[in-house]
Amino acid sequence: MWVEKYRPKAIAGMVGNEEARMQVSLWLKEWSPGKRAALLVGPPGTGKTTMVTLLARESGMNMVELNASDVRTKEKLTAKIGEAIRTVSLFGERSLIFLDEVDGLLGRADYGGVEFIKDAVKSTENPMIMAANDPDADEIKKLSSSCLTVRFKPPPPREVEMYLRTIAEAEGVRMTEESLRSCVLRAGGDLRHAINLLQGGGDARASSKDVSSSVSQGFNAFFGAPDPASALAALRSVPLSPVEKVREVYTCVLKAKLPPEKLAAALEVISRADMIMGKIGATQDWRLLRYLDTTLAQELYPILKGGDARYVSEDLPFPMLLRIWNDSKKIRELSVKYAQRASTSGASARTQDLPYMFALCASKQFRERLEKALDLDETYDKVLQKESGR
Repeated sequence: MWVEKYRPKAIAGMVGNEEARMQVSLWLKEWSPGKRAALLVGPPGTGKTTMVTLLARESGMNMVELNASDVRTKEKLTAKIGEAIRTVSLFGERSLIFLDEVDGLLGRADYGGVEFIKDAVKSTENPMIMAANDPDADEIKKLSSSCLTVRFKPPPPREVEMYLRTIAEAEGVRMTEESLRSCVLRAGGDLRHAINLLQGGGDARASSKDVSSSVSQGFNAFFGAPDPASALAALRSVPLSPVEKVREVYTCVLKAKLPPEKLAAALEVISRADMIMGKIGATQDWRLLRYLDTTLAQELYPILKGGDARYVSEDLPFPMLLRIWNDSKKIRELSVKYAQRASTSGASARTQDLPYMFALCASKQFRERLEKALDLDETYDKVLQKESGR
């Protein structure tokens, strides 16, 4: 697999998140017993696990790694890492304890796991790093008070493109500019996914027009299917990641102008599908994908059957798609900044507060006050003006 073959061999060789990498490296350098753990948060494919692995290697430390979502109870956590928490070698050498996917540890299935980790952070003789995919999850706040939170973001599209170009040249693969940029766009900032698309051969080399056609055909076959089984087959043919698939279905439902009761029912199903998608992101258990498509086919399709839901490709040129993508990233970043300042969740900021703030941003005075309050640079000003309808 090219993902493993081209995994960075040194921290300096990683793509994106330079500030976050420096922050984690400095934290480990200054760590001593009694100091906070580090909590790395960010979407899959942004380099959290790779960063920890390379950090342990470059610092000469043994890494004790555990997927927290597989070991939810205090008893199991004690059995797996209890000794590593208490033990330092005879020569004073320390281990680096890494708990991956801690957002899979929390929730109803948490039987003392969170309290165990909080106590471990205070008493450990070895530095501890945790990783989670969702920075805005309410459950993560249970741990954030005892941790240094470091946010990992999707690398810039240009850096992903340059990295893919290097791999393609090393493998002797010829790529058109359009095909290469299509891989970048479809990956949505997930570097692992981008490399897999590149290695995928036909999919990676397909033009953006061919990709758009396949997406359009798949979704319209789903909306126009004669029965749930056909709807499921059509949905599985759509060449998009789970995140993109749910997002596009959501967009189609909003554009369909459904009656209020049908719209509410459809959004409820999409919400459940979004929860499955979140679980996939948290646990990397891709077997759950069958439940994602099945949920949409068995529960959403009957609501939309015979209605006006259709998929219409925007068929925009790549530079414009990239501009839209960058604007959406700015809005997500803005929601995080606002959520931190307003002590609310990112999801609540995006859905409840920001729409009103965008309307108020038609006033230059309000916009300038907001930018100052949230410490926004000039790149946000154009986005705010655009969202305000000016």
